[in-house]
Amino acid sequence: MSSLHDSFEIAASGVRAQSDRVRIHAHNMANIGTPYFKRTIPVLTEGGGVTFSDMISTIQRDGVLSMGIAASPSGVMMEGGVQDPTDGQKIYQPDHPQADKNGFVTLSNTEPMSEMAGATIASRMYEANLSVISVVKQMANKALEIGRGQ
Repeated sequence: MSSLHDSFEIAASGVRAQSDRVRIHAHNMANIGTPYFKRTIPVLTEGGGVTFSDMISTIQRDGVLSMGIAASPSGVMMEGGVQDPTDGQKIYQPDHPQADKNGFVTLSNTEPMSEMAGATIASRMYEANLSVISVVKQMANKALEIGRGQ
C-alpha cells in the first residue's frame, strides 16, 4: 500500500501547489490598478525525494534498474514567487498623489490575459490532481475488496 500512499502524497502536493498558484494569480489580478505594483511570478519546484534525474543517474551508474532503489514521492512544491522586474507603463498624471517629480505614475506591470491564463491552467491542474486522488482511492478500495476475497 505504500505506493498508493505515495500516489496520494504526490497528488496532494499538486493540489496544494496549484491552490497557491491560483492565489498568486488572484493577488496579481487584484492589484492591476495599483500604481507601482510588480506582479509576482509563481515558482514551482519538484518536491523532496528521489528525482527522475537521480533515477536516470543511478541507472547509468549501475547499468540496470534494480529493485533495491528506494524511491520516495517527489510531487511538486510552491517555492513562492519572484517579482517580475519589468516596469509598467508610465503615464503623465501630475495631480496623482503618487506621481514622481516629473509628474509620471508607473502603472502595474500585470497583464490581465496572462494572469487569467495562468489561473485557468492552475485550476485545471488542481482538478487533475483531485482526479488522481479519486482514482487512487478507488484502487485502494478495490485492493481491499480483493484482499477480503470478495
